[in-house]
Amino acid sequence: MRFLRIIVAGLIAIAAMVGVLLAAVVVFFTGLAAYVLQLFRKHPAPSGPLPNPRTTMRTDDAIDVVSTKVPEEPAKR
Repeated sequence: MRFLRIIVAGLIAIAAMVGVLLAAVVVFFTGLAAYVLQLFRKHPAPSGPLPNPRTTMRTDDAIDVVSTKVPEEPAKR
């Protein structure tokens, strides 16, 4: 009976490994197909000038940084 349990557990483990490997192969080939399709797809040219990132940032989102000069003498213990 112990031997049968070990065999069944081994078969379940092998089936799980094969399932995970099959899923990995499907994901890999799906990504590869998407990459190849992206290479051959024609992209339309952008119309108009691209926005300047310096002018598109709102100033209220910026973080103000204030620094304080620290004396250079070592701390006494």
